[in-house]
Amino acid sequence: MAGVREITISGIKKRLLSRYGEYINMDNVGGSEESKEIVKVSRAIAALAVNIFNPELSEVVCSESVCDGSDDRCIDAVYVNHDKKQVTIVQSKFDQSGNGSISRQDMADYLTSCRDVLMEEYNLFNDRFNRFSESLEVAYDNSYKYFFVFAYSGRDELSEDVKRQIEQRKKEFNFDLDGDYIEIQTLSLSKIKDYLSRRSLGNININDVEIFQYGVTEEPLKAVHGLITGDQVASWWEDYGDLLLEDNIRGGLGEVSDVNQGIKKTLIDNPEMFYYFNNGVTILVNTITPKMRNGKTRRENGGFDLVNVNVINGAQTISTIGKAYLSGEVTMDQLAEVKLPCRFIKVEDYGSQDGGGLDVALSITIANNSQNKVTARDFISKDPFQIELKRSFSFEEPYVYEIKRSEQDSNKSPGVNVITIEDALSSLVCNLNSPRYMALLKSNRGRFFESITSPVYKAVFNPSVHCVMLINTVNFFRSANEALNYMEKNRKTKRDEKIVIHGKYIFISLVMNKYRSLIERNAVVPVDDIPDLKPYINETFKKIKAHIDEHYATSHMPRFFENQSKVKEVMVL
Repeated sequence: MAGVREITISGIKKRLLSRYGEYINMDNVGGSEESKEIVKVSRAIAALAVNIFNPELSEVVCSESVCDGSDDRCIDAVYVNHDKKQVTIVQSKFDQSGNGSISRQDMADYLTSCRDVLMEEYNLFNDRFNRFSESLEVAYDNSYKYFFVFAYSGRDELSEDVKRQIEQRKKEFNFDLDGDYIEIQTLSLSKIKDYLSRRSLGNININDVEIFQYGVTEEPLKAVHGLITGDQVASWWEDYGDLLLEDNIRGGLGEVSDVNQGIKKTLIDNPEMFYYFNNGVTILVNTITPKMRNGKTRRENGGFDLVNVNVINGAQTISTIGKAYLSGEVTMDQLAEVKLPCRFIKVEDYGSQDGGGLDVALSITIANNSQNKVTARDFISKDPFQIELKRSFSFEEPYVYEIKRSEQDSNKSPGVNVITIEDALSSLVCNLNSPRYMALLKSNRGRFFESITSPVYKAVFNPSVHCVMLINTVNFFRSANEALNYMEKNRKTKRDEKIVIHGKYIFISLVMNKYRSLIERNAVVPVDDIPDLKPYINETFKKIKAHIDEHYATSHMPRFFENQSKVKEVMVL
């Protein structure tokens, strides 16, 4: 008689093959039908792991992420999510007994390959892996979060040796990073079962949703709008988790994103203002059924039953509230006082019967995630200092200072005599020669524009900056950047190339410091009078490279140059 675990394994195998089996590429697999099936299930586990960390993806996309093969070096699936700024790297094992666990050697081999990925040693991997090398390079250069996942159909328990390996490698990978941007996680049989069982629920139906101060639109699509409370959102997240976000374009972005951190801060520190600070959520449903108790004319509040709930906008709000509740940072009682705007739009039966409803749903989803974003940087154009600085450029023709984003020219590169607010920020920060501000420029340049009264903004844009000084600073920045672009193309290794790319602000700052007297002249320095900066930059590169090779051989270069203490080290060599 089969045991419980064997029955579980059999059921999971069927579910995995039904979801991903037809999309898994098996061209490089030989042997008996039985052995082929084992390989297919193992690859389906890899596809599932990608799906768990990217729930908005289809089974086809997850299956296409599989790169398993005889020369895969323990990497069975890769997916780079540019919307979430997240990389998922998977090793998968199918244990038919369901009783096994991860051996010390298996984990060691996998984590060694993870290190090779972080070192951008893509040439060590097979052709299937290298389909993703360009996307991985973008992810590396833009400091995406990495999830290294070992998925296996075995017991939850890990040996102390394996736990120790994971902790040691996690510390090593995050050594010079501010926060855990590199995660190492395991997915056991029970976790796989839990995810598949939740997915088997099908549509998400939520009954008795209480909507306050609601209104109803009947045509052309029925919709209900109003306010919902945070405790309701938290209960949805507790029941369904990120399955709520499957149709959301960006998913939840991740807890470390500026958006989610801002939402959490308001939720905890300023809950009564949440309604005013938050854009709310938009949810598509197949049906909206009002409760019998709802008033006919008075609409202070009403209950509604919703069928097939899909959050298409507001994923960050939903996920942040849910995670804050589950982590114990806020209680249900506190969340009951939090109100946020909501819209529930019915899409079933709209349009023709040959897919019109789906087309409308897709159009609504895209439109709700495509509006031009108004950023803090847009408000800088209202700063009296910036306005006056722009006016002063009228005496330094042909130079022009642009402090607004121009919709007309948004797809064009500015001319050589045009200085944008972004040009000004980069150049002036480098000219400050401050490790703190250069690390911030690399890690979160948006912080400079959060408020025109903040210390970081005032440190850069203040009365010491005049149009001549700004022009000279920008021209030196551009000349140094041109020299660095030349250097980048002539480096011997990819790691040396990354030092040039991600250490750009340090190299430019050091060269500006050397030629400070030229930059601070009272007249604009003609571009042709700027000396050849390549020799000094090359000399500086050799010093910084030697220091990194000796002390930080495994460091992640994008994050290295975002770390204030590391920047300070290399600036005084």
